[in-house]
Amino acid sequence: MKLSAPSLGRPAILLAALGAALVSAPRQAVAERGPGWSLGRHLSGSQQLLDDPGGARTRLEQLGIVAQLFYQHFVSWKPPGGGVASSGAFGHSASYDLFGLVDAEELVGWPGLDLLVRARGLYGRNLNDEVGALSDPIDDADFDAPIYVDELWLEQALLDDRVRVRLGMLEQQTLFDRNAYANSEDIQFLATFLDNDGVVPLPRGLGAALLVTPVKWLDVALGAVDADNPSRSAGFDTAFDGLDSLTGYLELRFRSRLPSRAGELPGAFRLGAFLDGRDRTVFGETHQGTGLPKTQRGHPGAYLSFDQLAFREGPDSEQGLGLFARFGWADEDVNRVAWFWSVGARYLGLAPTREADVLGLGIYQAIGSERYRDLQDRDFEGETGIEVYYQIAALRWLALTPDLQIILDPGGDEAADDAVVATLRVRVSF
Repeated sequence: MKLSAPSLGRPAILLAALGAALVSAPRQAVAERGPGWSLGRHLSGSQQLLDDPGGARTRLEQLGIVAQLFYQHFVSWKPPGGGVASSGAFGHSASYDLFGLVDAEELVGWPGLDLLVRARGLYGRNLNDEVGALSDPIDDADFDAPIYVDELWLEQALLDDRVRVRLGMLEQQTLFDRNAYANSEDIQFLATFLDNDGVVPLPRGLGAALLVTPVKWLDVALGAVDADNPSRSAGFDTAFDGLDSLTGYLELRFRSRLPSRAGELPGAFRLGAFLDGRDRTVFGETHQGTGLPKTQRGHPGAYLSFDQLAFREGPDSEQGLGLFARFGWADEDVNRVAWFWSVGARYLGLAPTREADVLGLGIYQAIGSERYRDLQDRDFEGETGIEVYYQIAALRWLALTPDLQIILDPGGDEAADDAVVATLRVRVSF
């Protein structure tokens, strides 16, 4: 099974194996450098900062173990006069992600079985609170956490990979509401509402997913996950409370390949529905006798997600223009945001001599629930955001991304001053 970098993962056993391999590598690596080795050539030519010390990475991959380590740092500034804080604000946050994926067929001879683990660490001093937007301008590191397991699952492929079953601690963002050009705050847009649909709940927790590919142009995905799992918790105390506390998904993914003079243009159209298992307050309703707010589980919603490569610079070129769009609806009886849409574009290699640089532009709008507005907050309308970024491939293992966001009516309040957020993201691949 092949996974994209943002969704890779591997086991705890892996960490020990990787550590042992790297500890034994330095002497051998120095010996293998020879007189032609230089730090400058290493830094400019390596895919990862650590490259393959002493062949440790290669030896692990020969065993069916792939490990990747990424570090992200975000430095942001909000000028005075916008958002909920009238003064200017400065923030910074950081995260690291250690992914490990084990191919059990290579390692122990079990056909079609993969094991993934993703460990994270966070340092959070961002300025999201000072902006007060519905969508976090910096969708990363809202708290401090030295290290915790964010994903840990087994996936079994069956029937020549036409059926896949995944079980364990799952992150729904890697399974549902995917998008080729707007799905990762680490390498694409920073705003939460440009990473995913603003009305689709995507909890992390114990769950199961089934992916079926009946024909090559169609995938059918089903999933269920614990809706009440606390952050950084294994979730065994909440996962088995009952079926009504599960969030369920059904998604159809249609793949397209449009013809062009420069070759085929791949794309995907996703149509999904969900049943939100969280216990939500029903606007304007109370329990008879107690007068306490009424809560319910099992609220429906639906969404669309579209991405399409629209232009390719040449037959053998990865450079070109990609387009994306999303649309979503959620039950307005319990959700402040009932309708959502976003659109945008990404161009890889726009500058002639910068083939690995990426320019991205996205716009979203979160539209408020009429029921919420009528019953609880007449000033709540909705929020619109615009984001543009330019990812500079400074080195093969180092990306620098200036990012600018303009947030209109932050928090959905028309009386709130529009906010501007400027960010520099630094990403290192080890």
